Amino acid sequence: MTQPPTASAPRRPWPVRSRVYPDRMHLVQALYEGSEVVINYAEGPGNGPPFVVLHGGAGRWQHWQGFLETLAPNWHVFAPDFRGHGGSGHVPGSYLLSDLVRDTAEFLTGVVKQPAVVFGHSLGGEVAVMLAGQHPQLFRGLIVGDAPLSIAQQGVGDPIHRAMNVMWHDLAGRPEVDIAQALRQTPVRVPGSAQPHPAVEVMGEDSPWFAFQAVTLHQLDPDMLAAVLAGPDVMLAGYEPEVLLPRVLCPVLLVQADPEGPLQPGGMTDEEVARGLRLLQRGGDGVRPVGGHQDGVIAAGHRVVHALDLLRVVLGVGG
Repeated sequence: MTQPPTASAPRRPWPVRSRVYPDRMHLVQALYEGSEVVINYAEGPGNGPPFVVLHGGAGRWQHWQGFLETLAPNWHVFAPDFRGHGGSGHVPGSYLLSDLVRDTAEFLTGVVKQPAVVFGHSLGGEVAVMLAGQHPQLFRGLIVGDAPLSIAQQGVGDPIHRAMNVMWHDLAGRPEVDIAQALRQTPVRVPGSAQPHPAVEVMGEDSPWFAFQAVTLHQLDPDMLAAVLAGPDVMLAGYEPEVLLPRVLCPVLLVQADPEGPLQPGGMTDEEVARGLRLLQRGGDGVRPVGGHQDGVIAAGHRVVHALDLLRVVLGVGG
């Protein structure tokens, strides 16, 4: 198994060769030495204001590579891997939300070096909300991609979601070929069915997702999912959107997935969107795309990027 970089690893940029979106534009991958862990990240050319993308739990920056490549002609894109994910270092036993927020604050200060538009999906959205409330000076705009705006609404308590996390915790760090085979049995929610179905029945035997997510879980520190399985009261200590959102000084866009979306339903409720918009000092807007927790948010992101005039109006930034 490939070992994660250590805290003493040097910063080494190298070109990315995408397996999913080849030859669409040049991204560079590099390492940033934080005070606690080495952070792996992708960066695009300096074609505009900084735009930072934060992936979800048990993900990596490549989950958003197509989105980054769409943004890159008009923005200076950055996408870090959280600690324990992707090419970033592992810190066993230290995967609370506050740990990820601390790393991301260092990344914005040490790498991005100016206020940025920050887009966070799921766990990445929770990191972004907490960080924007604690360090509003680091933000030029905030986009929250279907992240629950309360601890009480966490989808990790759903039996199907929890079964998936238990399975992935057991698979994390194993050889990719073994993970890819086992992932075919991942329990997946299917609209209209009371029982979950194996992922292979829903996606098909030849789905590229199995190999892609096998790499993701091979790189993942299982302790990260152990923190998730400990429950939101532990993992998300200090995540209080009702306190944090009034402290956010930049414009905000809330992207809510379809609560009945396929594969994985949305995580942000109508009530949370309404309450969140009321709490914001600078105002904001909400968008509900057609689709589930990941695919719907990606689709909405692409539509927003293609309508850059809307993005500038909502977030109050140039490009």
